[in-house]
Amino acid sequence: MSLAGISLIVIGLLWGLGGSIWLLSHRKYRLVQVPTFAMDLLGFPVEFAQSLWGRAGVPYALLLPNMLIFGFFTFLPMILNFYVSFTGGSSISLFSRPWVGWENYGDIFACETIFSPRTCSNEGFNFWTGLFNTLVFVAIQVPLLCIVALATALVVNQNIRGRGFWRAMFFYPVMLSPVVIANIWNWVLHRKGVLNEGLGGAANAMSSLAGMTGFDIVASVFFAILLMVASERALRSGHEPSVAWTSAFGVLFLAVFTWANPLSLLGVEGQASFWLGLVLALGLVWIVSVGHGVARMAIFAASLIAIALLLTIQFDAVFDFGRFRPINWLVTPDTGWAMFWLVFVFCWSHMGFYMLILLAGLQAIPRDLYEAAKMDATKPSRAFYRITLPLVMPTLVVVLVLSLIRGFQVFDEVWLLTGGGPGRETFMMVQNIYETAFTGQTPDYGAAAAGSVLMAIVIAVFTFFQLFITRRQSEL
Repeated sequence: MSLAGISLIVIGLLWGLGGSIWLLSHRKYRLVQVPTFAMDLLGFPVEFAQSLWGRAGVPYALLLPNMLIFGFFTFLPMILNFYVSFTGGSSISLFSRPWVGWENYGDIFACETIFSPRTCSNEGFNFWTGLFNTLVFVAIQVPLLCIVALATALVVNQNIRGRGFWRAMFFYPVMLSPVVIANIWNWVLHRKGVLNEGLGGAANAMSSLAGMTGFDIVASVFFAILLMVASERALRSGHEPSVAWTSAFGVLFLAVFTWANPLSLLGVEGQASFWLGLVLALGLVWIVSVGHGVARMAIFAASLIAIALLLTIQFDAVFDFGRFRPINWLVTPDTGWAMFWLVFVFCWSHMGFYMLILLAGLQAIPRDLYEAAKMDATKPSRAFYRITLPLVMPTLVVVLVLSLIRGFQVFDEVWLLTGGGPGRETFMMVQNIYETAFTGQTPDYGAAAAGSVLMAIVIAVFTFFQLFITRRQSEL
């Protein structure tokens, strides 16, 4: 018989036999009270704990088994991991590992400067490369994930048609295994995948259209119509411009500004026009969202700028549809595509979980506040900043902390999609710990444990700093 079976038999005997003896010694039962005795025997552990520790100690007695399990499988491994970080050798047995003190940590910090991992030892190069890549990933992914999750929660919290269906669809990727998610996106993103096939088909269609009608004219008219519709819808909604339609107009404005590349006239090359257009578009959306007095004039001015730029674009030269080549999205170095798609896939697969948490926070806000704001003719944007955001902030803090910790622990998607490549562009901290401990001919458990301890310190520092900032803001 297995150890688990023997343990269950022992627990059953102690509960049944010991409980029966204890109950019969403390009270008397008649034959007709057999059901009462059975119920008392079922609740014997609680009654016995109350007799030992009193009524106030019963909650702690009930928590004790859970705390023992939690301590055995969580706190004890943490302590053992901290001890292993000060030992060397390749043996997995604690008693066979020699004590090396701070040597494992010293190897990680053996650098001329930690901001240049190439000046470090091999252990330091892997650790600091993984740390800096993880920090970049977290800095992009966590704010983006929280914003998208909050926006999605706000949408599915409205009384829209098919609300239950959309909630289920957004949450569905959370239930998928990381292996399944990675295989799906590998199928989409590899050189002969769905994305490249779709882009190639669209390029061929656009090239045919350009050859038949002259793409410059068709595209100019098309974008002019889109800009006109977006600006007209933004300006016609009541007394204040619509934030949603202004955002749509901002996207079109950014596209036209980037393609026209007006900064090239000043000799500025590269992506400067994109960033300037992004700043202008975000500034326009911000002016409208805060209800500034010049919001309408800003939309008019942006429309005139877009029309002027639209007349200068040569679409066939910009798009160059005839030269499309399939892109290795996950393996082409020095393009940033691998990190972009990791952030996208991670947000896609985890957003539903955080959306559900924020949705619960939004539904806890009393509806009376919104009704009072509506009676006072409060704008939706002002109601969001003055009612929704402050009241959902405690829930948003939880989401920020959870997404921060999960972002630092990213491994499955990276390992299965890019393997840390191309080169070391997506090499993360957890991958470094895994490769150090479990790959290679001589696994180095001490160095891996030291890296995991430093990783825990980094996560703790960022988490406490985030909690301190958000708590301080909530008190103001």
